[in-house]
Amino acid sequence: MSRSTRLVAAVLVSGALAACGSDDPTETPAPPAAATSAPVASPSAVGASSPGGGGFASVDQAVARHLADASGARYVGPCERAKPDPDAVCAIKMATVDGGEVYGVGAPASEIVGFLLLRRGADGWRVVDDYAPDGVDASAPAWMAGLG
Repeated sequence: MSRSTRLVAAVLVSGALAACGSDDPTETPAPPAAATSAPVASPSAVGASSPGGGGFASVDQAVARHLADASGARYVGPCERAKPDPDAVCAIKMATVDGGEVYGVGAPASEIVGFLLLRRGADGWRVVDDYAPDGVDASAPAWMAGLG
């Protein structure tokens, strides 16, 4: 299983577990997300990469395409604005390291379960590496040391 696939699988599994809730009968379930919330456009609607070869105009577009290509995950944008949804993935900027930006990814209102390293080049933003600390691949990339 590729690192990208493990990353998205970890996100989706953690979201499903978070949606299970507790066995407390007094707990009131959260209301469903409003139909008016607008997720980030799907990768097919995001617009093609620049003619220079694969970059995107925004971090959100690059993350959406990477996650969709890796496993078809639905990216809903920055975690700060995302509504709880166990079937979606959001991202939050964690650090600037190694000439790029590191974003944590996970289900909205859940834990970060993976990381993406993005860099901006002449043709726009690209995901250049990903990492999901899942015990299968215990060796973290060097850029993870910058999250300290």
